[in-house]
Amino acid sequence: MTTSARLWDGSRLVGHALLYAVMICVFVSFIVMGIIGWVERDRQVYWGTFIETSSTCDPGFSRGGCTRVGRWLSTDGRIVKDGVTLDGVPGADGVARASYQPGGLMGDDENNIVHTPTWSMAGLWFPWAAAALTAGAIWYYHRQWRRAEDNRDRSPSNPFIAKHARDT
Repeated sequence: MTTSARLWDGSRLVGHALLYAVMICVFVSFIVMGIIGWVERDRQVYWGTFIETSSTCDPGFSRGGCTRVGRWLSTDGRIVKDGVTLDGVPGADGVARASYQPGGLMGDDENNIVHTPTWSMAGLWFPWAAAALTAGAIWYYHRQWRRAEDNRDRSPSNPFIAKHARDT
């Protein structure tokens, strides 16, 4: 094996190990978020109205999302949040029905956010779906790399010399 081949193999192994480490950390983070969401599922949810005061949209095709900031007023009028971000999209008039769930480790008061009905209970299912996708990606790349390694081992450097003769 040449020096460049050894360097290539070493750098490839480092890259694989780094990707595994990062993806496992992401997977564990989603699991922790899912557990926190499940434990805190019974916290009080307050419903109210979000009125958009400003929005900032990301340029470009790849992202294209907008951050909407505004005022949220609970239905009973007791809670008012100014400068809060909406998780979702308001109507054409800039108004949306939204929920607010304060308290806990990932409470809306910590994140200064309110949620449209679509995203109101995302904390219960989204982390688990993201963890499953992350596990799927880890499994996919593990299989791809294993297949590439198996194929590389089967391809002889000199097709006229049998593998058992090269190894001796």
